[in-house]
Amino acid sequence: MQRARAYQDSEWQPRLVNAGALRPWLQARGSLTAKLKAQFDAVSIQGLQQGWRPAHRDECRLLHLRPQTRVWVREVVLTAYNQPLVFAHSVIAREGLRGPWCRLPQLGRVPLGAALFADARIQRGDLHFRRLSRQHPLQRAVNHWLPQAHSPRWARRSMFKRGQAQLLVTEVFLLEGLRAAARLHNPLND
Repeated sequence: MQRARAYQDSEWQPRLVNAGALRPWLQARGSLTAKLKAQFDAVSIQGLQQGWRPAHRDECRLLHLRPQTRVWVREVVLTAYNQPLVFAHSVIAREGLRGPWCRLPQLGRVPLGAALFADARIQRGDLHFRRLSRQHPLQRAVNHWLPQAHSPRWARRSMFKRGQAQLLVTEVFLLEGLRAAARLHNPLND
């Protein structure tokens, strides 16, 4: 995998500040699914929804789309020991589904990272971070799908490119789920 060109967005920052216990998770450059599987025995992916939806405002800016352009969205939650760990939100513009990302809608429970990190032609852009506000659409999505999750959310995102086709992947980290899974994985450390 190569490195894609950097981008800027005023809300998403290239440097991570005050992320506490989430810092190692947020800054990991490789496959997040692989990192979770190395940490916990039983990581699984639960599909939440996928289909055509209007892109969020910050996604439109990044993908150079007009406001409210419909994009293909895939949302899943990665879990371990029945604990939600990460909410993942992937976005691709219509033209990308006609090209190298055409199989994205058929992934189902297959980790997206397995496909992305196995292809040397794919370039990954820099990681960008932000603490989600209550009003951010991704925070509202997490609250909808995972109402039991309460702590403030840190998210990271990066752009994956293959040729001219772009895929934006955002991962929202669920600290209480990560902590609960760690206790269940290693109960003697309590």
